[in-house]
Amino acid sequence: MIKALTKARKNKKGLSGAVTALILVIASVIIALVVVRFAFGLFGAFGGTPTVTQVGTGTMIYSNGNYVAVITLHSTGNVVVENALISGVQTSPASVGASLSAGANTITISIASNDVSQTLEPGSTYTISLGLSDGQSVSVSVVYQ
Repeated sequence: MIKALTKARKNKKGLSGAVTALILVIASVIIALVVVRFAFGLFGAFGGTPTVTQVGTGTMIYSNGNYVAVITLHSTGNVVVENALISGVQTSPASVGASLSAGANTITISIASNDVSQTLEPGSTYTISLGLSDGQSVSVSVVYQ
């Protein structure tokens, strides 16, 4: 009986210890990579809100009763510029509705002159606060020409 049990154990096939250890190491590395990618937001769905920054300095002119600003922005994702407000001199925000995609985007903002409480001085730099669809706001600089 004992000989039969010993013989049955020798006939069993299975993975060697080295192969099992290699499989565990590979599985551990894959799990670690997934955790690191998730933690640093490299998955698109978990990347968070886009970052929007100004490229250079924008310009603003007066045309047909409106102040028209041209601004170049860089965005890391898709977002909409919903409104704009010239800091300190505008009484109500202007509706914009410009869509930004990942990369450089040039937008034009038209602000009615009757919404501006003072005369803008040529050569002066003004700050425009842009309200984004994700709830963030971005301050940009424009030079009135």
